[in-house]
Amino acid sequence: MYTIGFFALETTKKSAHVEFLTEKGWDIVSLTEDQFSIDVNKFDALVIQEEAMPVTCRWLMEITRQVSELPIYLLSTNGGKYSNIVYLQLGVDACFPFEIDQEEFFYTLTNLLMSCDKTRKFVDEGHTTMYSLKSAGLELVASNLSVVIDGEEEIILTRKEFQAMELLYNNPCRAIPYEEFKEKMWNPEQNEPEKNYRIANVVFHLRNKIEQNPMNPRFIKTVRSKGYMLDIK
Repeated sequence: MYTIGFFALETTKKSAHVEFLTEKGWDIVSLTEDQFSIDVNKFDALVIQEEAMPVTCRWLMEITRQVSELPIYLLSTNGGKYSNIVYLQLGVDACFPFEIDQEEFFYTLTNLLMSCDKTRKFVDEGHTTMYSLKSAGLELVASNLSVVIDGEEEIILTRKEFQAMELLYNNPCRAIPYEEFKEKMWNPEQNEPEKNYRIANVVFHLRNKIEQNPMNPRFIKTVRSKGYMLDIK
Protein backbone atom coordinates (compact mmCIF):
# COMPACT_ATOMS: atom_id res chain seq x y z
CA MET A 1 0.00 0.00 0.00
CA TYR A 2 1.03 3.61 -0.48
CA THR A 3 1.72 6.50 1.89
CA ILE A 4 0.22 9.79 0.71
CA GLY A 5 0.81 13.31 2.02
CA PHE A 6 -2.53 15.15 1.89
CA PHE A 7 -2.44 18.98 1.77
CA ALA A 8 -5.54 20.96 2.77
CA LEU A 9 -6.45 23.88 4.99
CA GLU A 10 -6.78 22.93 8.65
CA THR A 11 -10.43 23.99 8.51
CA THR A 12 -11.12 21.78 5.48
CA LYS A 13 -12.67 18.40 6.14
CA LYS A 14 -10.93 15.46 4.48
CA SER A 15 -12.61 14.61 1.21
CA ALA A 16 -14.52 11.37 0.77
CA HIS A 17 -11.89 10.40 -1.81
CA VAL A 18 -9.13 10.49 0.80
CA GLU A 19 -11.30 8.63 3.31
CA PHE A 20 -11.84 5.95 0.65
CA LEU A 21 -8.06 5.58 0.21
CA THR A 22 -7.77 5.10 3.98
CA GLU A 23 -10.44 2.39 3.86
CA LYS A 24 -8.37 0.66 1.16
CA GLY A 25 -5.41 0.48 3.53
CA TRP A 26 -3.44 3.49 2.33
CA ASP A 27 -1.63 5.58 4.92
CA ILE A 28 -2.85 9.19 4.60
CA VAL A 29 -0.81 11.84 6.42
CA SER A 30 -2.55 15.21 6.78
CA LEU A 31 -0.29 18.19 6.02
CA THR A 32 -0.86 21.94 6.31
CA GLU A 33 1.00 24.96 4.95
CA ASP A 34 3.07 24.97 8.16
CA GLN A 35 4.57 21.66 7.01
CA PHE A 36 6.07 22.51 3.62
CA SER A 37 9.37 20.99 4.74
CA ILE A 38 8.67 17.50 3.45
CA ASP A 39 10.69 14.36 4.09
CA VAL A 40 10.27 12.82 0.64
CA ASN A 41 11.32 9.40 1.89
CA LYS A 42 8.10 9.19 3.90
CA PHE A 43 5.72 9.53 0.97
CA ASP A 44 4.93 7.90 -2.35
CA ALA A 45 2.97 10.94 -3.59
CA LEU A 46 1.31 14.18 -2.53
CA VAL A 47 -2.38 14.99 -3.01
CA ILE A 48 -3.53 18.61 -2.76
CA GLN A 49 -7.15 19.57 -2.22
CA GLU A 50 -7.69 22.79 -4.15
CA GLU A 51 -8.60 25.90 -2.20
CA ALA A 52 -8.83 29.44 -3.60
CA MET A 53 -6.53 29.64 -6.62
CA PRO A 54 -3.99 32.08 -5.04
CA VAL A 55 -3.70 29.80 -1.99
CA THR A 56 -3.25 26.66 -4.11
CA CYS A 57 -0.64 28.37 -6.31
CA ARG A 58 1.29 29.51 -3.24
CA TRP A 59 1.27 25.96 -1.89
CA LEU A 60 2.52 24.57 -5.18
CA MET A 61 5.35 27.09 -5.44
CA GLU A 62 6.45 26.30 -1.88
CA ILE A 63 6.20 22.54 -2.35
CA THR A 64 7.95 22.38 -5.73
CA ARG A 65 10.90 24.35 -4.36
CA GLN A 66 11.65 21.40 -2.13
CA VAL A 67 10.20 18.38 -3.92
CA SER A 68 11.30 17.22 -7.36
CA GLU A 69 10.88 13.45 -7.17
CA LEU A 70 7.40 12.90 -5.74
CA PRO A 71 4.34 12.91 -8.01
CA ILE A 72 1.83 15.62 -7.09
CA TYR A 73 -1.89 15.18 -7.76
CA LEU A 74 -4.64 17.73 -7.27
CA LEU A 75 -8.33 17.40 -6.43
CA SER A 76 -9.87 20.29 -8.34
CA THR A 77 -12.88 21.71 -6.51
CA ASN A 78 -13.81 24.33 -9.12
CA GLY A 79 -13.00 22.25 -12.20
CA GLY A 80 -11.87 25.27 -14.19
CA LYS A 81 -9.78 24.48 -17.27
CA TYR A 82 -7.72 27.67 -16.89
CA SER A 83 -6.82 27.02 -13.26
CA ASN A 84 -5.96 23.37 -14.00
CA ILE A 85 -3.58 24.46 -16.77
CA VAL A 86 -1.88 26.86 -14.34
CA TYR A 87 -1.51 24.08 -11.77
CA LEU A 88 -0.03 21.73 -14.37
CA GLN A 89 2.47 24.40 -15.40
CA LEU A 90 3.41 24.81 -11.73
CA GLY A 91 4.27 21.11 -11.50
CA VAL A 92 1.11 19.12 -10.77
CA ASP A 93 1.22 15.74 -12.52
CA ALA A 94 -2.55 15.30 -12.86
CA CYS A 95 -5.73 17.16 -11.89
CA PHE A 96 -8.83 15.23 -10.84
CA PRO A 97 -12.31 16.79 -10.71
CA PHE A 98 -13.76 16.74 -7.21
CA GLU A 99 -16.80 14.93 -8.63
CA ILE A 100 -14.71 11.92 -9.69
CA ASP A 101 -16.03 8.61 -8.37
CA GLN A 102 -14.09 7.51 -5.28
CA GLU A 103 -13.32 4.06 -6.66
CA GLU A 104 -12.23 5.51 -10.00
CA PHE A 105 -9.92 7.91 -8.13
CA PHE A 106 -8.46 5.00 -6.15
CA TYR A 107 -7.73 2.82 -9.19
CA THR A 108 -6.41 5.74 -11.25
CA LEU A 109 -3.99 6.73 -8.49
CA THR A 110 -2.97 3.10 -8.03
CA ASN A 111 -2.16 2.75 -11.74
CA LEU A 112 -0.26 6.05 -11.81
CA LEU A 113 1.86 5.09 -8.81
CA MET A 114 2.52 1.60 -10.17
CA SER A 115 3.65 3.27 -13.38
CA CYS A 116 6.02 5.48 -11.38
CA ASP A 117 7.43 2.38 -9.69
CA LYS A 118 8.01 0.70 -13.07
CA THR A 119 9.70 3.81 -14.47
CA ARG A 120 12.07 4.04 -11.51
CA LYS A 121 12.96 0.35 -11.89
CA PHE A 122 13.39 0.82 -15.64
CA VAL A 123 15.85 3.69 -15.12
CA ASP A 124 17.72 1.81 -12.38
CA GLU A 125 18.22 -1.13 -14.75
CA GLY A 126 19.42 1.15 -17.55
CA HIS A 127 16.85 0.07 -20.16
CA THR A 128 16.72 3.06 -22.50
CA THR A 129 16.97 1.52 -25.98
CA MET A 130 15.24 2.72 -29.15
CA TYR A 131 13.36 -0.59 -29.23
CA SER A 132 11.90 0.29 -25.85
CA LEU A 133 10.74 3.63 -27.21
CA LYS A 134 8.94 1.98 -30.11
CA SER A 135 7.44 -0.65 -27.86
CA ALA A 136 6.25 2.20 -25.64
CA GLY A 137 4.29 3.54 -28.60
CA LEU A 138 6.50 6.43 -29.65
CA GLU A 139 8.60 6.90 -32.80
CA LEU A 140 10.26 10.09 -34.02
CA VAL A 141 10.39 10.81 -37.78
CA ALA A 142 13.09 13.42 -38.34
CA SER A 143 12.51 13.73 -42.11
CA ASN A 144 8.93 14.89 -41.52
CA LEU A 145 9.43 16.75 -38.24
CA SER A 146 6.79 14.41 -36.84
CA VAL A 147 6.09 11.78 -34.22
CA VAL A 148 4.17 8.52 -34.65
CA ILE A 149 1.99 7.40 -31.76
CA ASP A 150 1.29 3.67 -31.25
CA GLY A 151 2.42 2.90 -34.81
CA GLU A 152 -0.66 4.55 -36.28
CA GLU A 153 -1.10 8.29 -36.05
CA GLU A 154 1.63 10.56 -37.46
CA ILE A 155 1.54 14.01 -35.90
CA ILE A 156 3.32 16.94 -37.54
CA LEU A 157 5.24 19.20 -35.15
CA THR A 158 6.60 22.72 -35.40
CA ARG A 159 10.38 23.04 -35.48
CA LYS A 160 10.56 24.08 -31.81
CA GLU A 161 8.21 21.27 -30.78
CA PHE A 162 10.33 18.77 -32.70
CA GLN A 163 13.55 20.08 -31.11
CA ALA A 164 12.05 19.64 -27.65
CA MET A 165 10.67 16.20 -28.53
CA GLU A 166 14.00 15.09 -30.03
CA LEU A 167 15.87 16.04 -26.87
CA LEU A 168 13.41 14.08 -24.72
CA TYR A 169 13.36 11.15 -27.18
CA ASN A 170 17.14 10.80 -27.16
CA ASN A 171 17.19 10.81 -23.35
CA PRO A 172 14.27 8.64 -22.21
CA CYS A 173 13.58 8.44 -18.49
CA ARG A 174 16.08 11.23 -17.79
CA ALA A 175 14.96 14.57 -16.42
CA ILE A 176 16.03 17.25 -18.91
CA PRO A 177 16.69 20.58 -17.17
CA TYR A 178 15.48 23.87 -18.60
CA GLU A 179 19.08 24.90 -19.33
CA GLU A 180 19.53 21.93 -21.65
CA PHE A 181 16.34 22.82 -23.53
CA LYS A 182 17.61 26.39 -23.90
CA GLU A 183 20.92 25.22 -25.37
CA LYS A 184 19.12 22.93 -27.82
CA MET A 185 16.36 25.29 -28.92
CA TRP A 186 17.90 28.76 -28.90
CA ASN A 187 21.15 30.37 -29.90
CA PRO A 188 22.96 31.08 -26.60
CA GLU A 189 24.03 34.46 -27.97
CA GLN A 190 20.42 35.53 -28.44
CA ASN A 191 18.95 37.52 -25.61
CA GLU A 192 15.68 35.62 -25.20
CA PRO A 193 13.73 36.76 -22.13
CA GLU A 194 11.62 34.34 -20.09
CA LYS A 195 13.01 31.22 -21.77
CA ASN A 196 11.63 28.95 -19.04
CA TYR A 197 8.15 30.23 -19.81
CA ARG A 198 8.74 29.72 -23.54
CA ILE A 199 9.90 26.15 -22.94
CA ALA A 200 6.79 25.48 -20.82
CA ASN A 201 4.67 26.94 -23.62
CA VAL A 202 6.30 24.68 -26.26
CA VAL A 203 5.78 21.62 -24.04
CA PHE A 204 2.18 22.66 -23.39
CA HIS A 205 1.43 22.72 -27.15
CA LEU A 206 3.42 19.50 -27.67
CA ARG A 207 1.34 17.72 -25.04
CA ASN A 208 -1.86 18.97 -26.65
CA LYS A 209 -0.74 17.32 -29.89
CA ILE A 210 0.60 13.96 -28.71
CA GLU A 211 -1.20 13.24 -25.45
CA GLN A 212 -4.70 11.79 -25.32
CA ASN A 213 -5.21 13.60 -22.03
CA PRO A 214 -2.81 16.55 -21.57
CA MET A 215 -4.05 16.90 -17.98
CA ASN A 216 -2.71 13.41 -17.26
CA PRO A 217 0.15 13.00 -19.75
CA ARG A 218 1.28 9.55 -20.85
CA PHE A 219 4.65 10.55 -22.29
CA ILE A 220 5.94 13.95 -21.15
CA LYS A 221 6.17 14.27 -17.38
CA THR A 222 6.97 17.45 -15.48
CA VAL A 223 9.97 17.23 -13.15
CA ARG A 224 9.32 19.99 -10.69
CA SER A 225 11.84 22.79 -10.35
CA LYS A 226 13.96 21.11 -13.02
CA GLY A 227 12.35 20.48 -16.41
CA TYR A 228 10.70 17.56 -18.23
CA MET A 229 11.16 13.82 -18.77
CA LEU A 230 10.03 11.35 -21.42
CA ASP A 231 8.34 8.53 -19.55
CA ILE A 232 8.39 5.09 -21.19
CA LYS A 233 6.62 2.20 -19.52
